[in-house]
Amino acid sequence: MSSACPPLLKAIPICLILTACGGGGDTATTPPTSATQPRAPIGAPVGPVAPTAPATYTISGTTTGLLDYGSLTLLNNGADAIVQAADGGFSFSVSVAAGSAYAVSVNAQPLWQSCSVANGSGLANGNVNNVSVNCAVAQSMVSTIAGSTTAGYVNGTGSAASFRQPSGIARDVSGNLYVADFGNHVIRKIAPGGVVTTLAGTGSPGHVDGMAGSAKFATPVGIAVAASGNIYVAEFYGNDIRKITPGGIVTTLAGSASAGSADGIGASASFNNPLGIAVDANENVYVADYSNNMIRKITPAGVVTTLAGTTTAGSDNGAAALATFNGPSGIALSPSGTLYVTEWFNSDIRQISSSGVVTTLAGSGATGSDDGVGTAATFSLPVGIVIGTNGVLYVADDGNNLIRMVTPAGVVATLAGSLNAGSADGAGSTAMFNQPSGIAVDTNGNLYVADQANNLIRNVAPNP
Repeated sequence: MSSACPPLLKAIPICLILTACGGGGDTATTPPTSATQPRAPIGAPVGPVAPTAPATYTISGTTTGLLDYGSLTLLNNGADAIVQAADGGFSFSVSVAAGSAYAVSVNAQPLWQSCSVANGSGLANGNVNNVSVNCAVAQSMVSTIAGSTTAGYVNGTGSAASFRQPSGIARDVSGNLYVADFGNHVIRKIAPGGVVTTLAGTGSPGHVDGMAGSAKFATPVGIAVAASGNIYVAEFYGNDIRKITPGGIVTTLAGSASAGSADGIGASASFNNPLGIAVDANENVYVADYSNNMIRKITPAGVVTTLAGTTTAGSDNGAAALATFNGPSGIALSPSGTLYVTEWFNSDIRQISSSGVVTTLAGSGATGSDDGVGTAATFSLPVGIVIGTNGVLYVADDGNNLIRMVTPAGVVATLAGSLNAGSADGAGSTAMFNQPSGIAVDTNGNLYVADQANNLIRNVAPNP
């Protein structure tokens, strides 16, 4: 037997060697990828996850009824103050965490208004936008400072004092009140606490200058106090304007006992039943010259000129020289130089711009007691008028026995009194007046009224 391997057997080791070396041509089998490298996990790699911020929600709402002169301060949860100066939407800047409480409240009421909140509290489970704040005219509180309903001429405190047809009233920076006591022909002073004394005049009518205790007046009706402490008085039947210095010296600034409409200096000028009076920072005096249907100006040197109106009664607006008035009775001056005039017979409120243009701010010319805006409102024989620090006008509506408010935009509202004459103190319309004539105001909005036919001096306080 031959020892040589059969050809087939000799080929097997070679084939095995080739196979082990990866050869073998097209018939060789390639191992699956999974057998030679790791397989990536399904999906993209996941990084660190940031913690989820808790949800927060805004608190917002709407304000209605806010008048044009003041502002309202709102808080949420006692903080995050919002000041609203007009009707419309509001939104607190600080958001509230989901599920946390919110509580909207009024922090500061606007003067002479009372604002209430509806839908103002709860848990914030979404943005809150239905908070409602509604503002209305606040109820006032009327009290009596001095006098009794019995006419007289007695000094004293509170109701122990007496007046006779007190007509004009003014207030100084120290809180003293000065009253033109028409029927007693004197000027009275009321110190804080209701202590009434006589500042000037004897109680007998006349026209005598000199020291306050011996000077005489005739039917003083309008009164104004300058920053210097000088007091100016309009004498209705005396047809002149008097001046009282802080030292108690009485002089005649302009006019004479004779009625007339002449411009001029001092006694050469004339008036016809001057009624309302106001004074500016430079001590120019402005006069509602009732029976002349004119608005007059007097410089500190006594030079009298006519600012607006003619002796012909009317209600025409326009340039001051062409405009007409009918019984101008009260006058007030704004810091910007605008004059406001009440008209007895036209039953309205007129304004004279610093450029000399006359317009109607409020009142239709018809007699009535309607509140409203501009000519939709009505008055009845308005007399006293004064301007507050916020630009609001206050009017003694004599024929209606009411105290009214007029905003800079001409919105008229009733603050106190009823149409029935009386002397009752109390809140809002439960209080009563009898021909309120003069009116003054302090920096806090408290009003002081010369209640002529009641012979009383009254206080009207905001009571939100």
